Amino acid sequence: METKANQQILEIEAYLLENFSRREVDKFLDKLYQKLEMLEKFPESGQRTRFKTIRRLRINRLTSLFYRIQGSYIVIHFVWNNRQDPSKNPFS
Repeated sequence: METKANQQILEIEAYLLENFSRREVDKFLDKLYQKLEMLEKFPESGQRTRFKTIRRLRINRLTSLFYRIQGSYIVIHFVWNNRQDPSKNPFS
């Protein structure tokens, strides 16, 4: 099943590939995977948001992901381009 976060990551990849290079896509994905590995080890490392159960983790200066800890799982809800209008972000 395709989730909103998966779709957003695919959109970021497509944008980077269309406007920059494969190298930029690879840099983004490498950073994303590093952050996901860190979350696996330290699930509470993300910054708390105004929602009690939602946390924010910056992937890089332009992208953040919003997630929730659910038992032994981490559920990623949203990937956000930090340059967008903050009022459109449901988790900020």
